[in-house]
Amino acid sequence: MHTFKSFISEKTFKLTPELRKELEDIASSLPDEKFKDKYGDDWKSVKMGTAMNILKKKHGMDESVQYLEEKLLIINKGKKYGQIVFLAGGAGSGKGFAGKKFMEGEKFKIRDVDEWKKRFLKIHKLTGKYKELKGLNLEKPKDVETMHDFITKKGIKDKTINLMLGQMKNKETLPNIMFDMTFNDIKKAKKMMPDLLRAGYNPANIHLVWVLQDYKIALKQNKDPERGRIVPNDIMFTTHEGAGRTIYEMLAKPSKSIQLNGAIHVILNNPKNTIFFEPTGNEKNPKKKVIKDFKYLTLKERGKSLMRDHIVMKELFFWITKSIPEGELLKMMRGKVKDG
Repeated sequence: MHTFKSFISEKTFKLTPELRKELEDIASSLPDEKFKDKYGDDWKSVKMGTAMNILKKKHGMDESVQYLEEKLLIINKGKKYGQIVFLAGGAGSGKGFAGKKFMEGEKFKIRDVDEWKKRFLKIHKLTGKYKELKGLNLEKPKDVETMHDFITKKGIKDKTINLMLGQMKNKETLPNIMFDMTFNDIKKAKKMMPDLLRAGYNPANIHLVWVLQDYKIALKQNKDPERGRIVPNDIMFTTHEGAGRTIYEMLAKPSKSIQLNGAIHVILNNPKNTIFFEPTGNEKNPKKKVIKDFKYLTLKERGKSLMRDHIVMKELFFWITKSIPEGELLKMMRGKVKDG
C-alpha cells in the first residue's frame, strides 16, 4: 500500500485516510464513459489525476503543486491503536531505518535495546550511577558485549514492558508498539505474548516484519562510526543466522504457540534495493529523502493463513540464501535444493 505526500516550499499536503476517502468520493462522482471516450486505455489515471486536482483546489492548493508517491509498508491499514510489530533482523541490518522510513514508525512506540544502552551510559556520565559502566565505549565490541550483559542482568526489558502494559487501562486506545529485536530466539517473543494478550492486544493485530539484509553489507555497516557502536562479530553471525532460522522454522512448521495472527512481511533492506526520488527543488526540507521504492514480500495477511504461493516462496528462498551468513542454516537450505 502507498501513501501520497506533496512537498512544496512552505506546506506539506498529505493524503490522510480522511482525504483519501474524499478523493475516492470525488473520483466516483466523475463519469467513467467520458474519460474512456476521450483518453482510451489511460482513462483511469487521467480520471484520478482530475479527482486529485479537484481535491487540491477544494483545500486551497494550486493544481500545479507536485506530489510524490512515497512507498510505505502499512500495518493494518495504518491503524493508530492496538498494533504490535515484532521488527526482526540480525544486528546491524538496518531495523531502525526500516521502521522509520518504510513503516510509519511515527505511529509506534519503538522499543529498542540499543537506545536503552545509550541512556544508561548517559545516566552514568551525568550522575556517576552504575559504576560498572565506567569507561565503556560502545565503539569497542567487548564493551558492547559488557553493556548487553548489564541490560540483561538488570532485567530492563521485562521491567519496562511490564510497567508500560500495567498502565494501560483503556483497551480501545492501546498504543502501537514496535519491538526492535533480533528474533534469533523465538522464546523471547513467546515470553511477551501472555502479557500482551492480557493487556488486550488481539492476536490478529500482532505482526512480524523481518528486515533481511545481506550479511556482508551488515558487517560493513557495523563498522561505520556514525552508528556509534560496534557489535562483536560472533554476535553479528549468531543474530543473522538465528533470525533466518527462526523465520524459516515458522514458515516450515507453522505453530500457534506464539499466537501471532497478524501479517508477516519480509523487507529486503539493501542499499541497491532502496530507490529515492530525485530532488525537485521545492522541498520544505531538502535533506529529507523521499523513498520511491523498496522491496518487500507479504508472506501472510492479517487474520489469514500463511501464503503458499510458489513464486513468492521461491523469491523468499532466493533472498535468504543470498543474504544469510555461511553456516548450518545455509547448508541445510542448499541441501534441500540439491535433494529437489
